[in-house]
Amino acid sequence: MFQFEEVTSDADFDELIPALWHSYSHPRIPFLPLLFPADESDPHGQETAIEKSKVMLLQAHHADPTGHWFKVTDSNTGKIVGGCRWHVNETNPYKQAASLDHQVDTATDTPYVAPTYEKGTAQEFASVVLGQVLNPRAERYVRPHTHYRKQGIGRMLVSWGVEKADEMQLESFLEATDMGQHLYRKFGFVVVSTESASADTDALSEEWESLQKKFLPYTWHCMWRPVGGAFVDGVTKLPW
Repeated sequence: MFQFEEVTSDADFDELIPALWHSYSHPRIPFLPLLFPADESDPHGQETAIEKSKVMLLQAHHADPTGHWFKVTDSNTGKIVGGCRWHVNETNPYKQAASLDHQVDTATDTPYVAPTYEKGTAQEFASVVLGQVLNPRAERYVRPHTHYRKQGIGRMLVSWGVEKADEMQLESFLEATDMGQHLYRKFGFVVVSTESASADTDALSEEWESLQKKFLPYTWHCMWRPVGGAFVDGVTKLPW
């Protein structure tokens, strides 16, 4: 038996964020490790990165009224087994410079700079790769614990967002993994484009090449859902 509800306690982030990291490693998805780098010379580097991400995501949650975190709890154990964050925007959020994972309006031509790095090659690499995911959001516009997949938890998390979008007569956008896109399709999302990060450079250094091997290839699906999920192939006009 699973229970779906909105997150109202900061204490829930103690379970949500480690579960988020676990889901991004099964299968491995580079986005989160790139956004919150771990010091590999420190035996506790991974734990430190997770804690840092928890603090920053919690700060972003309090600062952003458009963000809504949700959790699914196993009623038998009380354990959080799934979570997600939905953003509900009635106006264009990219007109303003935002924080961790929102970029300014691309009309300003401001390049993305990864905020969790010291200046150097690693920051340049992360900025190039993450910018290819984050920057297009300004022009164009869940993941359960691995042990609990295929039990309807993802469906519970997605349902709230699409129902809210339909209630407000809004379109929806997201970036999906190969695994996640199949769930989103069931809710009326369609893949508009499939994109892969490129980090080619003329000034290839040993460190840059090492980062390429560590984080690439990285591919994602940009998905869109029209109001009401009413998409007719060959009839409905795609947004970009």
